[in-house]
Amino acid sequence: MRELHGPGRQGRRKVSLSVLLWALIVHALSAEGSLGFHLRTMSGIAISDAAAHERRQGLGWSFFQALFACILKPLACKKDHPESFYKGLRLLGIDGSQWSLRNTEALNALPRQRLRTSESKSSAAFLKWGFCVLVELGVHQPLAAACAELEGPREEGELTIARRLLGDIPRDEDVLLLMDRYYGRGSFLEEIQATAGTRAQWLVRVPEPHKAKLLAELPDGSALVEVRVCYPQSQRLKAVLRLREVRGEVWRENGKKMKPAQRSAVRLWTTLLDAKAHPAKELLALYAQRWEQELFFRELKRHTGREQLLRSGTVQGVQAEFGAMILAASLLAQQRLQAAKQVDLPPLRLSLTKISRALEVLMPMLRAAEGIISAAQRRRIIARHLKLIAYEARIPPRRSRSCQRGLRKPASAWPRISTRCDLAGDWVYAVS
Repeated sequence: MRELHGPGRQGRRKVSLSVLLWALIVHALSAEGSLGFHLRTMSGIAISDAAAHERRQGLGWSFFQALFACILKPLACKKDHPESFYKGLRLLGIDGSQWSLRNTEALNALPRQRLRTSESKSSAAFLKWGFCVLVELGVHQPLAAACAELEGPREEGELTIARRLLGDIPRDEDVLLLMDRYYGRGSFLEEIQATAGTRAQWLVRVPEPHKAKLLAELPDGSALVEVRVCYPQSQRLKAVLRLREVRGEVWRENGKKMKPAQRSAVRLWTTLLDAKAHPAKELLALYAQRWEQELFFRELKRHTGREQLLRSGTVQGVQAEFGAMILAASLLAQQRLQAAKQVDLPPLRLSLTKISRALEVLMPMLRAAEGIISAAQRRRIIARHLKLIAYEARIPPRRSRSCQRGLRKPASAWPRISTRCDLAGDWVYAVS
């Protein structure tokens, strides 16, 4: 793989590729220390910071894509992780976010993204770099990742990046994709059906302006609709999608102080056409699990990158840094899954911060102990460490506040303190 995706041979290398990858992962997990420091720690070889960055420059994005295809696999099983499945369908999510890049000479030469406000037309403080990730919900395991072309003639949109992930959707099992309203358009949904195969179902939120032809009303309050898809920039018909539309409202059970405007209206499209097997109210409640995608991005930026500003200063450097973060996120998901078995809790009930800090200490120590301890001793150390992590990383259930804080709104020269509503009750889903 190194010969296919890396630079040509340039003499004997001090550090092997496997050690370099482990150093990149440790660097992604660590808030402090340079890449050279972590490479020296993991290899035990004297290598300068400049040489370490030069080695990272040789790992192009094509190398990480090939590596993702080999090692990023689903982790959840139906018996032990029911929160990752819906009636036999593995829950997946697709969404995108952005990194901020440093103001270096190499990156400042790239086209800069403009602020999308009508009041200001000045350049943004940092260059924005978009990316999308395919995530297994319930365990937060990344399955694939794609990023924007930094050196391209124009900035790529989120949908363009997300299309590169459609081929990575598992085709050997039944899956259900959860997506937000940005992906709720007929052209993208038609591409999912054409690329991901017949075993991939989806549930997506749809903006109100999108039109659909009503075919039939179903007993559970949903409806069968028909969506016409045309070719780009043309009125010529490309495909007709037969979907099921669910409309409803979501609010808290304790609604004494809630105004009607606090109820959220939801409009969903899905390929799950059987209303008896998949009732509309169940789908409304299931869509709330899509928020785990946003939680994954928060974990990616807090527990691996530790900030929204990448540390690299070149195009190849930021791609390699992002690729190492995806590998680190996968490692954290695996270790959290193993630790959750020790305390018989769902994986998301364990603190990823404490697991990340523990791995940051454990990995260099195990590397330094190579040749001193046996393989059996190494496994025993890892098992005992995971047991300690699982005990300390438990997150207690969230309790409602006995005294709600005041809410300062609106933010102006004369702010008004308004009382927050007590939203401690259960969520209510009503099909409209």
